[in-house]
Amino acid sequence: MSAVRTVIGLLAVYLSSSDVSAAELFRLRLPTHVEILQGAIVELKIFGEGLSAVEGRWGKETIHFYPIRPASFAAIVGADLEAKPGVSKITIKATNQAGAHHEAEVILKTVAKSFRQESFTVAEAFDQLSPETLERIRRDRADFGLAFSATLAKPLWEAPFIRPVSQEFSSSFGYRRIINGTPRAPHSGADLRSPIGTEVLAANHGRVVLLGDYFFAGKSVVLNHGGGLYTTYFHLSEFKVEAGAMVRRGDVIALSGMSGRVTGPHLHWGARLGSARVDPFELIHKISKGQSKEVHELNRALSETEQ
Repeated sequence: MSAVRTVIGLLAVYLSSSDVSAAELFRLRLPTHVEILQGAIVELKIFGEGLSAVEGRWGKETIHFYPIRPASFAAIVGADLEAKPGVSKITIKATNQAGAHHEAEVILKTVAKSFRQESFTVAEAFDQLSPETLERIRRDRADFGLAFSATLAKPLWEAPFIRPVSQEFSSSFGYRRIINGTPRAPHSGADLRSPIGTEVLAANHGRVVLLGDYFFAGKSVVLNHGGGLYTTYFHLSEFKVEAGAMVRRGDVIALSGMSGRVTGPHLHWGARLGSARVDPFELIHKISKGQSKEVHELNRALSETEQ
């Protein structure tokens, strides 16, 4: 779980013009240290007198801050399920209504998490893929890469997020198989038991940025929720939306199935935040409900002007 230590600092920001220089003071409250588990998310909140804009950078990643109420901003940060444990920094640039700027840093500690794993042996022939299949997988990955590069800076979603189906887990996030002694890629989503034909709901508002049929994932939908956040829905039997469509939380986007490389019907539900693969249930458990309807409508209008 995240541990946040918050301090209130008086920040001195120097302004200058062609004929006057002055020191402008404004109060800013933000976390100084944050801990995050592999595959988890944390919500950063910043408050300040007259605060009008906040920008964030974490290495090569842009951290998208959004207003939650007057003079208050928030952003969600996710650690990939295979992120290297250690300490890094998020750089914050804050601006107030007077045009004063200040830079601050948040120390982020990524902590290792133990995920379930299973080892077993299969016949070599079962584990071999033909050159044609490998080429298809390469094309599939390119499609997903393009979908995840479709950037919407402002969030389209509003709290809370919901489950896409009501059924329980059949396989948990981060689960790893070791086949014939070789570790395979960890499970980047949560598998939910879903009889074929179960209605699959959009976890939140977003745009359909991928709709297709793929070797591993089968019939798939990817939603872009803005602010670098995406949710994925795999192994579907039927689509109920069109590519490029805007959907609302709770809309039926597909029916569950067993398409792709699976052994039985279920829904694979995943989430990405920037380049980080995160547990989708983190969205339900950790996104605050403080975003007002007025702020959400503003964010949505701003997002539409970027298209």
